[in-house]
Amino acid sequence: MDEQVTLLALFREITPVADVLDELRRHQIDERDITVISGAPYPLQVLGRPMVWEWLPLIAISGAIVGFLVGIFLNVGTPLLYSIHVGGQPLVPIPPSAIITYEFTMMGLLVSTFLGVLWESVFPSYGPKQYHPKISDGRIAILFRCTPQEQGAMEEMLHQHGVEEVVNPQETKL
Repeated sequence: MDEQVTLLALFREITPVADVLDELRRHQIDERDITVISGAPYPLQVLGRPMVWEWLPLIAISGAIVGFLVGIFLNVGTPLLYSIHVGGQPLVPIPPSAIITYEFTMMGLLVSTFLGVLWESVFPSYGPKQYHPKISDGRIAILFRCTPQEQGAMEEMLHQHGVEEVVNPQETKL
């Protein structure tokens, strides 16, 4: 298998970025090998990128359900296991039980969301990072990998779409 070359293309506008992404797909560059880097968040639909499935909502809901079940167990299970009848009061009083169940539900939601964010952001990440200082100045970068044989054709295609600068981050100290 051929080695891959990484190219970083810098653009001033978002319109040519979407066109270049379409062109890269036509050249059969895999979506996993393409990264768009910018100082401003752009919706995936603007660039024609596929939707990324996030696990965080499912993790948060699961944590809330676990917290709810723990709250119910502590409010209902404990008095039923160790029942102490106190002068005509119910064994499981509803108002305090609702508050404690709510608090455990929210605690489960918060803890699972925090852990889910850490898990999804691959914290900590030790791998090499590719960046260019002009991205902080408002440029939009496309970082992609191609074979050395395709590199010349890719650079020519980028120049046709009005690229400001094409950099090989592996060879250049930024």
